[in-house]
Amino acid sequence: PGISPPRPREQPVVSGWITFEETGYSIIKTREIVITFDHGPLGMAPFFNHGHADALSVTLSKNGSPLLVDPGTYRYNNVPRWRQYFKGTRAHNTITIDDQDQAQQEMSFIWSHPYQSELLRSQENAEALFFCAHHDGYTRLQEPVRHQRSVLFLGEDTILIKDRFIGTGRHRFQINFHLHPVAHTSREGYWWSIRNGAERIHLRLFEGAFQHVRGMEDPLLGWYSSGYGTKEPAGALTFSRTGEAGTVVFTTAILLGSLNDVESRLREAQRLERSFENS
Repeated sequence: PGISPPRPREQPVVSGWITFEETGYSIIKTREIVITFDHGPLGMAPFFNHGHADALSVTLSKNGSPLLVDPGTYRYNNVPRWRQYFKGTRAHNTITIDDQDQAQQEMSFIWSHPYQSELLRSQENAEALFFCAHHDGYTRLQEPVRHQRSVLFLGEDTILIKDRFIGTGRHRFQINFHLHPVAHTSREGYWWSIRNGAERIHLRLFEGAFQHVRGMEDPLLGWYSSGYGTKEPAGALTFSRTGEAGTVVFTTAILLGSLNDVESRLREAQRLERSFENS
């Protein structure tokens, strides 16, 4: 395909955003960062081979340095526990409910009960960019739940991610953010500082405190595969809460610059998020 037929060379996008509707990805790009928001399907029916249960996950890199990552694949065969982990929901930057995947793993490559994801809104104004999507993977539970995630991007330095759960019953909700294995973490008050080389972001959860883990064995959490057959410990920020589906909310703030004037920036981001939700 790189030789024939010839294709025109397009100029790279310096900044802006685009949604690929068929594959279900939205990409936000500025002078410094690239963010992906996955609101696409599990994979190709009927068996959804090679699909990973990563609905509503996000990744983030800054000046080419990966910070919030997709942990990869590792291997296909002879390591069933690791295969289940790397293709499962816990290994991605999204939410698990009741410690289950968003779909049902049947074999190494085959899924059942596939979810449907939908981008509900993508809206931009002079102040911010707003996305909202949901998936129905947990409506298969005895007490069904739908996961909805919004991503608000304010200016070029503030991101607000809000997770809501529409449904019934009492459940265990777990939010995870996976870090590149070379990333260094430190705690600054309520904030976690994540640094890869010269690039750094700050991240916090409003409804609780993230715990930092690395290379956990039971349950598996905090691993990264840079290529087929390789894996290594990597950091992950995780938090769990048990509660009624309609009452649990997770609000994650990500700052791409310093913590100066942080309170006013967060108040403005929360105001805009409510404005987009209510419009």
